[in-house]
Amino acid sequence: MAWPVGPMLKKNEGEMRKLSMVVLIALLLPAGMLAQAPAASGQGGRVAVMDFQKAVTENTEGKKAQEKFRAELEKRQGDFEAKQKAMTEMQTKLQNGDKALNDAAKADLAKQIDRLNTDLQRMNDDAQKELGDMQQVLFRPIVEKTQEAVKSYSTENSFAVVFDLSSQANSIVYWQDVADITTEIIRRMDANPSKAPAAPAGTAKPPAADPKK
Repeated sequence: MAWPVGPMLKKNEGEMRKLSMVVLIALLLPAGMLAQAPAASGQGGRVAVMDFQKAVTENTEGKKAQEKFRAELEKRQGDFEAKQKAMTEMQTKLQNGDKALNDAAKADLAKQIDRLNTDLQRMNDDAQKELGDMQQVLFRPIVEKTQEAVKSYSTENSFAVVFDLSSQANSIVYWQDVADITTEIIRRMDANPSKAPAAPAGTAKPPAADPKK
């Protein structure tokens, strides 16, 4: 059973003349049933619940991925807000009808405002795409690892169904504490850190040391 992965955290906006730096940061999680594993032979299927998003973001690798993403998000927001502030100042100057501005200067200022307006829209569009792509790269491996941890844990403990409490479609109104396996999944993921990616094909190895030297 595969689940889609998408941008990860809440929506943030900076608004100026109907422009906004909108960054989607909510993980697209499976609706309702999160994992299915066959019950052990001779036993009835057990049911458990977990917070899938918490499992993805609160293990060691997930925390590092969040820090990296947040740093890039804050940098882009800073750049956006600086340009937004410059445009606000120009608009105020133009709207106040500064007497020091002749018609040519006012026309030039209006063109600068239009250019900034276009730049802000482009920054907004680029941020949504590039930050979304960045989140895919950062979190997809962690989501897949979480899925595998849920499957293996469910099989070992005879859980036929695991429901995701972080899903908006969740309709569970009561469960016993013992049935929440989130902490166990995070513990299992931290106990099995991902291996460092292999070097790309064709990468030259460093020369061996000369024993004669």
